Amino acid sequence: MPNLLSRVTAKLAPSAPKLKSYQSFAAALADSNSYEDPRLIEVVSEKTRRYREALRNSPTRTIESRQTVQNLFVLSQVEPQRRINVLEIGGACGASYYEATHLLPDRIEHWSIAETSAMAAAAETLNTDSNLSFHTGIADALAPLSSRDLAIVQGTLQYVPDPEQLLSQLFAHEIEYVYVTRTPGTALKTRIFTKQETDLAAHGPGILPNAPAGKSSQPLTLLGRDALLSAVPGSYEIVFEFAESEDRTLLIEEQSVAVRDVGFLARKRLYSQP
Repeated sequence: MPNLLSRVTAKLAPSAPKLKSYQSFAAALADSNSYEDPRLIEVVSEKTRRYREALRNSPTRTIESRQTVQNLFVLSQVEPQRRINVLEIGGACGASYYEATHLLPDRIEHWSIAETSAMAAAAETLNTDSNLSFHTGIADALAPLSSRDLAIVQGTLQYVPDPEQLLSQLFAHEIEYVYVTRTPGTALKTRIFTKQETDLAAHGPGILPNAPAGKSSQPLTLLGRDALLSAVPGSYEIVFEFAESEDRTLLIEEQSVAVRDVGFLARKRLYSQP
């Protein structure tokens, strides 16, 4: 399953330099380090280990970001009368799971993450929790779940070759709720293929003392906001839309492109629309 990784802190800066434009995702990937960069995986793994231990040793449950508030709100909407099963697409080494179980200790029955083979291998080395598992495909990741309550796609859609196809796969598995968040959308009708360059130290949760210097690059697919919302089939309804950032401008070649992070929570309809 290529190029799936939870982007916990790495974002395109509002004042980012001029970005290159590519004819396809494959062309951008060929000119990038990708999310299989072993340096990046090492940073994310070690940051997640430290984050997990910090949460375990914390005497309080503290919410520190707007994104966490939104995530908790979504978790509260899904089958509130019982523990739930979660599929996360691109969950890296499980930081979102550790945060959710720290803040809501009795909420999660099982959390299953679909990742790249390299990231999944690193995450399994770190994992000691029987309620958390890592896989390299959506079908495999669904297998441990006794119910298909929630799919989370957090900061991931923009890093896959075909975001709409990935969403189509999720909806085809008839997961009760599908939650998409931290996805940059444009007002354009066409996709844009480009790449981002980020500091290695920017990836993963929190700060890593003595993090390796250097940068890493990843291919990026920018999708129109209308196309993103239109990917929700008639058998689902959008319960909430999320405007997650202010507009920012990216300079891609000579084109100025307005981008805003958006998201939605979609719920399977009791009866499909004709």
